[in-house]
Amino acid sequence: MMKILHVISNENDRARVERVARYMPEEFEHQFVMSEELGSVKCLVDLVHAHRWFGCGQAAWTCAGTRQIPYVADVTQGDLEAYHKLFVFNKKGAEKVLAEAARVVFIAPSQEDFLAQHLPSKVADTVFAKSTLLHETIDPYWLENLHIHPPTALVHIKLLYVGTPDANGHLETVQHAMKKLQRRNYDISLTTVGDLANEELLEVYRNHDIYLQLDEKTPSIRRFAEALSQGLPVIYARDGVADGVFKDGQAGYAVNPKNSDDLAHTILNISDFFGTIEQQIMRIHPLEMFDGREQARHYEHLYNNALRS
Repeated sequence: MMKILHVISNENDRARVERVARYMPEEFEHQFVMSEELGSVKCLVDLVHAHRWFGCGQAAWTCAGTRQIPYVADVTQGDLEAYHKLFVFNKKGAEKVLAEAARVVFIAPSQEDFLAQHLPSKVADTVFAKSTLLHETIDPYWLENLHIHPPTALVHIKLLYVGTPDANGHLETVQHAMKKLQRRNYDISLTTVGDLANEELLEVYRNHDIYLQLDEKTPSIRRFAEALSQGLPVIYARDGVADGVFKDGQAGYAVNPKNSDDLAHTILNISDFFGTIEQQIMRIHPLEMFDGREQARHYEHLYNNALRS
């Protein structure tokens, strides 16, 4: 039995882990603890997994060192922002957490690119020698209800944004882009919705044509994957969490989320070649990279390798 202690910051972290852990073999035992509670854990564990580099990583580093066991560290979008804001002399402690981890996990290619540019070269060499890319998984509901739009030209372009009103979806940029297209007599509309039950959101996705994920700071790839499961091409923020997951044109396009001309041009490009993009999305179905069953095998391999390191 391998006992893994998952250090989390919130219940969203726990839900993200459980979407994978439920498919792992029974010989893996999972325990969850908030980072501030880590010192009070008395049971024996074999491995610590910090699901945030910042907020969990330092606690996991201390715990693993005390117990003489390995630890794994995840890098999230929020971690990159926290690291970027640190003064140079404060970065060494954070870099040490990654450098001494048995394994480092990224959930998006853009995160690897960012750290490759900002970590000191010696630290980067150490980190990337033991790093792996494991995408966030989505609820099995979406993979059980895959859908593709009819590959026809768009007449009325229906945009969709899913998120809370206070999130930075760059909706002002979207409105400016829409006005530019409407002045050219394009029929275009935007729907914004908050968090809905899967069944409600399924119908929303299927009644729209293009999904917008323009917040370059969003920490999750979940909505991006959900939209793709329903055949929607996605316009996503350049250097955001969805950038680099697929090649441009394979599932949508990266844009500068603050540039309405770039956004308007990209909307028209998808509209003009909608049938072709739908065929590209059909080729990436059934989206195994977001499937908890597929990722469970990768995590089993990850943990076994971390113990042997």
